[in-house]
Amino acid sequence: MKQANQPKNQLTNGTAWLAFGNITSRVLGALYVIPWTLMLGTLSLQANTLMGKGYNLYQFFLMLSTAGLPSAVAKLTAQLQGDEKQKFIGKATVISLFAGLLCSLLLWFLAPFLSVGDHNVTPVLRSLSFAVLIFPFLSVLRGQLQGELKMADIAKSDIIEQFVRVAYMLSSAYFILNIQHGSWVTVVVHSTFAASLGAWVATIFLLFRIYHTSKSMQWSQPITQASINQDKQDINLWHILIQALPFVLIGGFLSAYQWIDQFSFHPLMATFYAKLSSENIETIFGIFNFNTNKLIMIIVSLSVSIASTVLPLVTKHRFDSQILKKFVSQAYLLFCLITLPACVTLYTLAKPIYILFYGNYAQPQQYIPMVQISAPIALLMGLTTVLAMILQGLSKTRIALRAIAIGMLVKIGVQPIMIYLTGTIGALLSTLISMTVITILMSIYVIRRFHLLSYFDTQKLNVIYISTLLLLVVFSLISRWEAQFISPTRINSFIFLVVVGSIFGSVLLVVYKKFGILETIKK
Repeated sequence: MKQANQPKNQLTNGTAWLAFGNITSRVLGALYVIPWTLMLGTLSLQANTLMGKGYNLYQFFLMLSTAGLPSAVAKLTAQLQGDEKQKFIGKATVISLFAGLLCSLLLWFLAPFLSVGDHNVTPVLRSLSFAVLIFPFLSVLRGQLQGELKMADIAKSDIIEQFVRVAYMLSSAYFILNIQHGSWVTVVVHSTFAASLGAWVATIFLLFRIYHTSKSMQWSQPITQASINQDKQDINLWHILIQALPFVLIGGFLSAYQWIDQFSFHPLMATFYAKLSSENIETIFGIFNFNTNKLIMIIVSLSVSIASTVLPLVTKHRFDSQILKKFVSQAYLLFCLITLPACVTLYTLAKPIYILFYGNYAQPQQYIPMVQISAPIALLMGLTTVLAMILQGLSKTRIALRAIAIGMLVKIGVQPIMIYLTGTIGALLSTLISMTVITILMSIYVIRRFHLLSYFDTQKLNVIYISTLLLLVVFSLISRWEAQFISPTRINSFIFLVVVGSIFGSVLLVVYKKFGILETIKK
């Protein structure tokens, strides 16, 4: 019984630490927008669009440079022991340093070409090349700690990285705008360069932690004798790349939606809606591709916390089907408990949430539908992230890759159709359709593989489903009242969200405690 409960405890503790780190870093990464947009004023829409263009391409080079190393390192660190593990980490470090240098140089020299005629994008991309230089090595450090389930250090490094980044962003924006009286483009360039500073400081912190704690935690028990013998093979550089390649594709597919939109949305909108000016199209693109995407990623980060803990545990216990069943069902319970209320809140309170982060500079009829569609997208992205990590831990990456490939083809195929039929929200709707296909394909395999339908705690899941449905109804009514009686300002939105969130958050906790859901997670 004790052994059966061990993965649950590791899942809950690891998820708690990563959730704390991810939520804190994501909130910091989103809250900076409030003072940042206040300093920029009406120029913030243009600035956000420019930053979004830079970050979309930056994420591609980041994915290319890290080459799936964090998850691959986590998986193999969980398998290997002793000298073999150290040799593997050393080789992974060599790959990360080389990949960082190569991709950083590529981003720097290709920046004018990648800007596609927008000269403002070039300095933004070059400022981000310094982050690409160090981030692969930082990813190896985090992957090593993830494989050893040292989630506290990963969480702390995430927070430190974001804190340094946000501090430099805001201080440089104030200095450029109020002291130098510089341009908004310069503000964006320094704001993107802040990612480099955050990554370097986080790297130094993790090196310090690993140096002092590298010998303090080892896996207490082997997986099985057969698996140990299997793992005692020479891990060469090619083996690392082969292990990492699926993680590149799986880890980068969420960003791929933004790349598709960046290069297709403007031409399709200009073709189907010729009356819209280029400036209006760019503003719309900035709202859904950058602004609402930040809100999506706050929710997805909750699922990433679960998924990052799932991978090493599935790998470690992959030969014990009973532990895996309990562990996967527990992961799904955690996912529903955390993500469903968050998505409902984003959907029903879309207007005050958007105004709190980005101000009231855009038209409500533009951003409210986009934020509302983003809520189910965030739910599906989160669930897909957890499912993909489970499949990777079971060495079933082909199934995950096949589902993602089909989903990407669906996205590309329906993108022009949805934009033609629905206009500004078409790109988001095509993403929603694509994510639905991917989630269904992955879910079918995982459910059949573990026979989960008979293993779920249906009583507790029904409590979560019903309470979420009631939350949807209540928040919808409150949102209508808020739209009529509360002025759309940042201060009013903040007070409204704090009051409503505190009241109903407390009610949910009481309900979860009464039906034993919180106690189940603690155990």
